[in-house]
Amino acid sequence: MNIDDTIVAVSSPPGASVRGIVRLSGPQAFDIVSRLFSSDGRSEDLDEAAPRYLSGCLSLGSCRLPAAVYQFPSPRSYTRQDVVEIHLLGAPGILALLIEACLASGARRAEPGEFTARAYLAGALDLTQVHGIAGMIAAGSDLQLQAAERLLHGGLSQTADAAREELADLLSLVEGALDFADEPIDFIQATELCRRLKSVLKALASTRAAGLRVERWGRLPHVLLAGAPNAGKSSLLNRLSGMDRAICAPVAWTTRDVLSAPVALGEMDCLLLDVAGLGDATGEVEAKARLAASRAVNQADLVLHVVDASAPALDADTATAPRQGVPVIVVANKIDRMAEQQRAVVVRRITAKTCATVCAASAKTGEGCDALKVTIQQQLSDRPASAQDQAIALVAEHSEALREAIAALERTIAMAEPCTDSLDHADLVAAELHAAADALGVLVGQDQTEDMLGRIFARFCVGK
Repeated sequence: MNIDDTIVAVSSPPGASVRGIVRLSGPQAFDIVSRLFSSDGRSEDLDEAAPRYLSGCLSLGSCRLPAAVYQFPSPRSYTRQDVVEIHLLGAPGILALLIEACLASGARRAEPGEFTARAYLAGALDLTQVHGIAGMIAAGSDLQLQAAERLLHGGLSQTADAAREELADLLSLVEGALDFADEPIDFIQATELCRRLKSVLKALASTRAAGLRVERWGRLPHVLLAGAPNAGKSSLLNRLSGMDRAICAPVAWTTRDVLSAPVALGEMDCLLLDVAGLGDATGEVEAKARLAASRAVNQADLVLHVVDASAPALDADTATAPRQGVPVIVVANKIDRMAEQQRAVVVRRITAKTCATVCAASAKTGEGCDALKVTIQQQLSDRPASAQDQAIALVAEHSEALREAIAALERTIAMAEPCTDSLDHADLVAAELHAAADALGVLVGQDQTEDMLGRIFARFCVGK
């Protein structure tokens, strides 16, 4: 990547729009635009080093088009080079003509992420901020946008720097004990080391857990149908989604794969998942079905535990969340087979037995299904993901680096905790602390190879 030439790209979203933006960066940016653009007046700002706004017309062959030009002189620009943004009608054909005119005047097409790469190479951004920009571009919700913004503004760098600073201090004490092992000097006691390491561990684990939450914010909430075979899960999937998505039959293990269907819940939607019924697998196929079901469980935001309300021996013992913290709604299905008085008795029995929210419904007739949708919406609306959540968006490299640092700290604490006073195996403890510090270096962009940087910026779209 040659950063000394002038690059050009469309930086507005693809497709037709009221306004399109073409961006140039490099030493010839101002000169190239001056050949194509005639201003009808100068900016009121007389400071030549300040950003300037000009209005006028672009000459593209025989066409003259109204346009606005924003000039950002070096170093007061995104890339720290001379940058120009041309704003004009966002017709794809017109934008393509402008790009061709810039190329003919000496610019070259920008590579994916090259504008941000130039900002990084100029020292305007660190690597976590680069990831933050990528996260903001790819954000699919307000919560994801806010989490990416916290990454851009250095939230992860601050956490990593604070942890590395503490580890560096502890390393100096541990290695000091190694260097002066024959001297009666107590640099740090094992209990004090564990206390401080646990504080660092807690901060890193909290950051990683919050980052994993962000990944869930951009998708539809997953609602899992669980319960014994033949409880009516597949019929309920079809009824709630309004489509014949699942095959329904009074035979155990009819559902083998994980089936999904979107369900409209008033102001929000969810993805309903139907998996193999609870119970012991009796063959290889059933075992694979249970494995697929367990994977789906790990993605669930809410569980609908479906029970056959008409069964003589009602089984609601398993109406608990497959994962701690996941809410459960017990659906007493097949109420069309029961009298009104019997339904009330069954609902009271299940409520007393499970302490969960209970909804009576019939997948066959649809009775109670509208009320069930309202209850599902209420439960999903109460999820902890909210504007008050201060989670930071993490990419895969961040999550893996945090995982490695956490694992190294856990091994260090395991070695230090049995020590009553002085620290045993100080050399191994020092090695683990070095491993944790090295892993955290990834979060602040240390030791990044050219190949690694290339993969990072290749995730950006052209023009960013």
